[in-house]
Amino acid sequence: MKIKSPITGYDNVTLLKTFSTQKIVGDWQEFFGIDINAELGSYPDFHLFQCNVTGLRFFYPLDIFGSAQLYEKLMKFEWYYMNDKWEYRIALQDLQNCGTALEIGCGHGHFVNQASKKGIQIEGIDSNDRAILEAQQNGLNVHKGSVEELLAQKKNQYDYLCSFQVLEHLPDPLEFLKNCTELLKLNGQLLLSVPNINSFLKYQYNLLDMPPHHMTQWSVYSFRALENFLPLKLENARFEPLADYHISGYLQAKENQFKEIVSRLPEPLVKSVINKCESFLRKGLNKYTKGQSLYVKFRKK
Repeated sequence: MKIKSPITGYDNVTLLKTFSTQKIVGDWQEFFGIDINAELGSYPDFHLFQCNVTGLRFFYPLDIFGSAQLYEKLMKFEWYYMNDKWEYRIALQDLQNCGTALEIGCGHGHFVNQASKKGIQIEGIDSNDRAILEAQQNGLNVHKGSVEELLAQKKNQYDYLCSFQVLEHLPDPLEFLKNCTELLKLNGQLLLSVPNINSFLKYQYNLLDMPPHHMTQWSVYSFRALENFLPLKLENARFEPLADYHISGYLQAKENQFKEIVSRLPEPLVKSVINKCESFLRKGLNKYTKGQSLYVKFRKK
């Protein structure tokens, strides 16, 4: 069977890596205390491919994405649905003087709440029942729904669509983006944020950046390639500065990178470089260092 890119639909792809399902299941149990056997099915392994046309990285098989139950289990971690994110602040700048806005995958409604307080006419949708209930109890305009369901009623109705840290979870990102585009008015804006695969994530062993949590990995190049498949124009791309809470992960990734580049580099030398790097980052240099997330703004043509 030929593996096809979820964007182009062609088999011009390259296999990058194969993962043992048994190891991933064991690691999830060890690090998060969550059993993901049901999420990954009976596959002995899964694979990471790269689309040679768009640069998009995607996992296969496609039916190993996380269920709603998985995300409810992840809610027990305070860091999973953060009250504030870097991309929220950037998006609020883009939403100034906007008309109608929709956030897809709004979770507890933290961004909807911030936007509403600034007078923005915004609603949010999500599939997580528990998160939706909490948002509604806080008086937020949040409800359960999908992009497909909204299309039946609100095609070409929104000035802005926002979706933060959602796209990478989907097995069919092109279909999702097509639907988002159809919800937008002409010249409407689509605001997205995702983990940036060209950040320090590239050198991490990160369980949350693979199935059943993430299904795709994005870069500016892969977003720009979408212009050839959708009526969208990429207007802006911004990189998150390295957050304080990501410094430890960044340093571990850099250590992995050093070992990959120079396999015979003495361990004490690597540790010395990492320690000096940490000192500079803790003193504020992290604000000038590329962090985890990528934010892009598209306009509908």
